[in-house]
Amino acid sequence: MLTTVCFANYHIEPGTKLRTLIDVPHTLNAIPTTFINGKYDGPTVLVTSGVHGSEYPGIAASMELGRELDPKDIHGCLIIMHPVNVSAFWARMAETCPEDGLNLNRVFPGNSTLSRTYKLADFLLREFILKADYYLDLHSGDLQEDLHPYAYFPGNASEEVNNKSRELASLINVEYMVRSTATMGAYNCAALHGVPSILVERGGTGFCCREDIDEYKDDVMHVLQYVGMVPDYDHGHSHTFTPQELTRIEYLEADKPACWYHAKHSGEMIEKGELLGYTTDFFNEKQEEFHAKFSGVILYMTPSFSITPGRVLCAYAELPEDYEPQVPHTHVHTHSLPEKVSE
Repeated sequence: MLTTVCFANYHIEPGTKLRTLIDVPHTLNAIPTTFINGKYDGPTVLVTSGVHGSEYPGIAASMELGRELDPKDIHGCLIIMHPVNVSAFWARMAETCPEDGLNLNRVFPGNSTLSRTYKLADFLLREFILKADYYLDLHSGDLQEDLHPYAYFPGNASEEVNNKSRELASLINVEYMVRSTATMGAYNCAALHGVPSILVERGGTGFCCREDIDEYKDDVMHVLQYVGMVPDYDHGHSHTFTPQELTRIEYLEADKPACWYHAKHSGEMIEKGELLGYTTDFFNEKQEEFHAKFSGVILYMTPSFSITPGRVLCAYAELPEDYEPQVPHTHVHTHSLPEKVSE
């Protein structure tokens, strides 16, 4: 039976769309949000973008989908946030929030009594994530990260939630999907609370390219079709990749300030023992070399020359024994505009 839905004191009647700014209590932040309560019964799906304010393609894709989708085509209720971390977006701030210097994706489930970032995580979880049947979180390589497209799905939730999340990740047009063993992050927190969730990574280094935006839009629509929200959607897009599951990931981090010379790029295959890069001081004296602990593929690489402690230099994954090479990934930066930006 069709019903009026309520999120954060906003009431959206069946067959209607609401585009508004959602105030986050006890902060000066408001999240641009599109609510689409469909004309037909169906699931509730939450899509977030811009949890990190400088990860742009998912934000642009979410903005466009929020404008383009019509309640008459929707079965259920779709909520799209674009972007979540508005202050970081305007500050062009990688990873963290300008108000308190914290990484939003590292403080879930949040806390309404602590600083702004904790308040935002608590608000997202209580008012939106826990009310969803499915959750998609759109990310990218940040300003300092060159990234090869891939998807995460949780591995620490219940078997049912893990499996449903894996099904969603398998729909994404990427070469790899990573089973996460972490408990932090919005999507892992959602899964631990019983909501099947995935995190998708596309683009990076501050680019907002049309091909990444369009791929993201197709990712979202393909998942919405799978869960029954847009059964009549014809994505008209032939997927190039079938994601292959990766379970062993190495995140290489710096332990002190340094200058970073990287030897590999995202998407490149590596052999065990191969040089990934090295660091120097300001006098170009070499400090440390970093070598691959196992053979595999580079998921993302930090090309930034400036490195501070705790920052990831690169992430690489071991390929499964039955790995089958797929069509080589090529990425050409284009900046064509959408055909229409307003109605």
